[in-house]
Amino acid sequence: MCRLLAHVSPAPATTKDVIGDSAAAEWQRLGRLHADGWGTAWLAGQEIRRYRDPARGVDSPDLAGALGDTPSLARLTHLRLATEGMANRVSNTHPFRVDDIALAHNGSISPFAQLRAKVSDEELARVGGNTDTAAVFALILRRVDAGEPLFDAVTSTVVELRREFPRSALNLLVLSPEELIAVHANEGAPIPHKEFEASGLGPDLPADHVDHYYRLSWRRSEDGAIAVTSSGLTGDGWHEMAPETAVRVDLATLQVERRELGARAAVAA
Repeated sequence: MCRLLAHVSPAPATTKDVIGDSAAAEWQRLGRLHADGWGTAWLAGQEIRRYRDPARGVDSPDLAGALGDTPSLARLTHLRLATEGMANRVSNTHPFRVDDIALAHNGSISPFAQLRAKVSDEELARVGGNTDTAAVFALILRRVDAGEPLFDAVTSTVVELRREFPRSALNLLVLSPEELIAVHANEGAPIPHKEFEASGLGPDLPADHVDHYYRLSWRRSEDGAIAVTSSGLTGDGWHEMAPETAVRVDLATLQVERRELGARAAVAA
């Protein structure tokens, strides 16, 4: 259970440039709850680069720098609230990256043993880590290796897993040199209220966490830049992403394709 943030822009920009100084600071403060590490992946030329830190990000100058100091056409950033039993270490810290594909996840899939049985030791070792997210990424990569376009591979895997694990939460951000993909799939997933209570934050719990923890929202700036975030940010301009949908943003054109995960119907936006 984690927090997600991403931007794409027509010219190199920082995430802070796209969402504003106060929103970037507010998002980093979500690390007071999501304190099990942070990571980021961004487009540098035609390569996806990545940085991960298993320490908490709320007071990390490196996280502040990732959000505000390095312009890029696309970046995704992740704050981790570790699923019980999934160790807090670098190899389990998001985003995961294989070749030039990076993936970050908000949610969980259980029972993990049932999911783990779907991937081989070699597939999991390729991704690194031993979490449910690593297994999901391995399943996506299996489809990519078989020749499926990345958007098809992501959405087909999510549909398959939601069918087998109906109470799973599968909010995903996936970044490649060509596209940013955002998936909002978690209807019926339980909100982790026990973790909220254990945090001791009480009235300082981030916005929208009690009722809308798995919400994803998006906004588009006047210059065409697009941002996507998990719940926890306040302010104007954010629009809720429809449940059980996925979107693909073409990094070259900023054209958006939306897909309903049930019917797998693609709609140009």
